[in-house]
Amino acid sequence: MYEKILVPVDGSQDSYCALKEAEKLAKAFSSKLYILTVLTDINVIEQYPGNFLTTDFKKAQSVRGEHVLDKALEYLEYDGEIDTCYRIGKAAEEIIAHADENEVDLIVIGSRGLGGFSRTLLGSVSDRALNLAKVPVLVNKLQCTL
Repeated sequence: MYEKILVPVDGSQDSYCALKEAEKLAKAFSSKLYILTVLTDINVIEQYPGNFLTTDFKKAQSVRGEHVLDKALEYLEYDGEIDTCYRIGKAAEEIIAHADENEVDLIVIGSRGLGGFSRTLLGSVSDRALNLAKVPVLVNKLQCTL
């Protein structure tokens, strides 16, 4: 039923709990798992004056992306096919673009991430992804111990 499942992770426990739920579904359906993390677009930050932005920032960004993805893989006990990727841009838009490009059947996302202020019911990224998605979205609200 679900051949391709996308799970966005941001380094928060909530996102890794969503990954564990996606793993259960992937095992049940022998699905391919796509694990994605989205990094801040440096162009947003470049608008501010100062010389603090260098190639070191871009390198640190890619190191952070790899770290988040490596940690995600550590939590999995899945023998099926897994694809990891990081993208740069606005989180919800990049999640949807990745889902569309890879023709995923399901997006599994945590209800809250590392964002600044929590919304009353749902995090802004998960809320936006839920509204933009063309495929089913499972919003995981279960907490887990990792």
